[in-house]
Amino acid sequence: MFAKPNIYVIKLKRNLLPLLFLSFTFCLLIFSKNNLPAVKSGLSLWANSVIPSLFPFFVATELLMHTNLVSLIRKCIESFYETIF
Repeated sequence: MFAKPNIYVIKLKRNLLPLLFLSFTFCLLIFSKNNLPAVKSGLSLWANSVIPSLFPFFVATELLMHTNLVSLIRKCIESFYETIF
């Protein structure tokens, strides 16, 4: 009456993304001579601009979380929204 789904199709759909990432990693290893300067440049850019610009926000967020100021702000905003809606 009903055709059974092919088990191989289901396994292929489930494993498609990991296989794609594995093949991408394999290609990066094969062509590493071309990719190595780009990787070094990307890591240098990340270490010299992204981390220093985000570090103060990480510290401020942790301080706000440990001082319970976030819950106080949440209560104020909740009361504000309750009066509006």
